[in-house]
Amino acid sequence: MPKKIASELDWIVLGIEKFAEGGEAALIVEKLARQLGSSKTSFYWYFKDRSQYVSRIIAEWKERATTAVIARNEMLEPLSPQRQVQELLLAMFSFNGGGDFLFYLRKLGEGEAQYGELLRQIEQQRLTYMSDLLVRCGHSQVEAERASELVYSYYLGWYERYKSHIVTKESAGQQAYFIMAFIGIGIDH
Repeated sequence: MPKKIASELDWIVLGIEKFAEGGEAALIVEKLARQLGSSKTSFYWYFKDRSQYVSRIIAEWKERATTAVIARNEMLEPLSPQRQVQELLLAMFSFNGGGDFLFYLRKLGEGEAQYGELLRQIEQQRLTYMSDLLVRCGHSQVEAERASELVYSYYLGWYERYKSHIVTKESAGQQAYFIMAFIGIGIDH
C-alpha cells in the first residue's frame, strides 16, 4: 500500500491525542508515522525535531482548549454577563475528551521551565477571563478572583473524576447551575 503524505495538521492532531495518552514519551515518530499511514520523513518536512513538534502540539492545544473557547464566548457579548458565565461553564463541563493532556503538560513543565511558564500563562488567562466576567456580573475584583480560583479548581477535580465518562448536555447544565449558585450568580434564561 502506498504511503500517504500526512499534513502538518495531521501530525499535530495525532500528537495532541498521543500526548494526552502518555505525555512526551508517547510521541515516537515511527509509531506516529505508521498510524498516519505515512513515512517518517514527512515528519521532518514540518518539524526540525521532536522538541519543535512538542512545542507545536502544545501551542495547538492551547489554541483549541483556551484561546478559541474564550473567543467563542466573547462573541456572546450581546448577552448578559450572567449568560456569558453560564455559556462558558456549559462549554467547560460539556467536554471531557482531552485525556490527561493537562496532567502531562504539568509534568513536562516540572522538568522544562518554558512549559511550566506556558502552563502558568494558560491558567492565568483562564482565571483572568472568568474573573473579568464575574466582575461584570457585579462581584468585586477580590471576590471575582477567589471565585475564579474555586471554579477552576472544581473544574480540574471534576475533569479528573469524569474524564472517562460520557458527559450529557443535561449533566453539563447541572454542573453550570451548581457552580453559578455556588458563586452567587443567577441563571439567565
